Amino acid sequence: MNRLIEKFWRLPVACLLVVLPLGLAHADAGKVMFVYGKAFVMSADGNRAALTKGSTVQSGDTIVTSANGRVQLRMEDGGLLALKPQTEFVIEEFNFPASAGGPVAATGEPRSFFALVKGGFRSITGAVGKNDKSDYRVRTPVATIGIRGTDYTAVLCSAGCDNMQNGLYVGVTDGGVVLQNSGGALNLDPGQFGFVRDGASAPEKSAAAARLLAAEVAPEAAESDDDDADAQVATVGEGDINLTEGGQAVNDQSGAVAYAAGPLAGDNGFTAVSAQGESNKFLDEQGNPIAFDADSPLGQATVGQNGGMAVNLGRDTDRAGATGMHWGRWTTGAVQVGDETVAADSVHWVTGPDGIARPELPTEGTVDFALIGNTNPTDSNGNVGTLGSASLSADFTSQTADADVSLSFDETSQVWDASAQDVDINSDATFAGEFDSVTVTDTDSGAMDQGEGDLSGFFTGDADGNLTGAGMSYSLTEDDESVSGAAAFQVDGGQ
Repeated sequence: MNRLIEKFWRLPVACLLVVLPLGLAHADAGKVMFVYGKAFVMSADGNRAALTKGSTVQSGDTIVTSANGRVQLRMEDGGLLALKPQTEFVIEEFNFPASAGGPVAATGEPRSFFALVKGGFRSITGAVGKNDKSDYRVRTPVATIGIRGTDYTAVLCSAGCDNMQNGLYVGVTDGGVVLQNSGGALNLDPGQFGFVRDGASAPEKSAAAARLLAAEVAPEAAESDDDDADAQVATVGEGDINLTEGGQAVNDQSGAVAYAAGPLAGDNGFTAVSAQGESNKFLDEQGNPIAFDADSPLGQATVGQNGGMAVNLGRDTDRAGATGMHWGRWTTGAVQVGDETVAADSVHWVTGPDGIARPELPTEGTVDFALIGNTNPTDSNGNVGTLGSASLSADFTSQTADADVSLSFDETSQVWDASAQDVDINSDATFAGEFDSVTVTDTDSGAMDQGEGDLSGFFTGDADGNLTGAGMSYSLTEDDESVSGAAAFQVDGGQ
């Protein structure tokens, strides 16, 4: 049966839509409110067009987003959809007749039928389905999503979900959904998360789904009017999104933060660092950062998770001699400077412990550091790579630091190597500079190209000059390609 389902979903989308009622073929189903990156729509007859703000979509259309593409839609019944990068989403059948509160001229049965072929989305459902829940559904290769309420998120993992098992992950913010396939059915209420491995496996509640989707599902979320709903469903806004909403601020000696954000719109990305006590960190209920105010090459900025998933989360706290550092990656983040918000494919960050004084640096001697944790590097095509090695040493006599990183990407057969020497250490226990050497090797052909890059970081320790560790972010570029990541270190020889 699994093979039959897989084969079914490999059929061209147009083949799945031949049963659409002819009367619905050209009726507007919704309107595009926002597009970031590349996205296009393909009609049932195979015509393809780029999506832009104000574009309309119809029954039978397939919407496809690129590796950095995001699309927000308002359906004719007031429903809202936010499509994630690398998503293929089908409007199988949409109709909002007068009987359901739609336009007087609209007739027929109310329908809000969709299909998720790959990727993910967040949905706040509209008028269709409120009276009869069977009027709404989302088909996926492993299960059908029905509603008992209004607000939920779904992600279909087939590859590239950062070591997550393949399958469908669903989390509910408000109302409820039901996951159903040949293996059974599962009702999910607000704050609950479910997983479906394949078409024959029963849906089940899942802690893994909670880890994957918790950043976007707030159990306490309440119903709101249309204007508020726009902000709730938004993953990247147009300057009016509060990146810190729902977060608890850490104002008292907030830990140092080094981050790599990129690629931004029109930019290959960058690194930046804020010293201990100079950033303002915002934490969720689990104590994970969701945003921080920090200095950046764009000026003072708020860097936020902003609807993206938090992955690669790590803490160095539960052991003797722990550094207290925390690190992670937002699969899609945002950088807000003033009233302008720009999206980043990934934001990597590493932060020091909160509530302590700025560390006092030694004035002489050399200290080597050993890698204890890192985020998986990402490239500008949306690929997730592997950090093979990273090293850091500091010469406090000369107040300089040396660093090396080596990372690889299976999808592109590339190995990136970067080395920096004599990067200046600042009096606020931070460092920042450029890599002296960046090489990109194609492991298939052996060809090697030269690139460039920069790094930013900080040291952790106490006011008596006892160092414990260091955090570092990096960004490398070669032509129009870029990669970024973050790493955490302890003093070499530490426990």
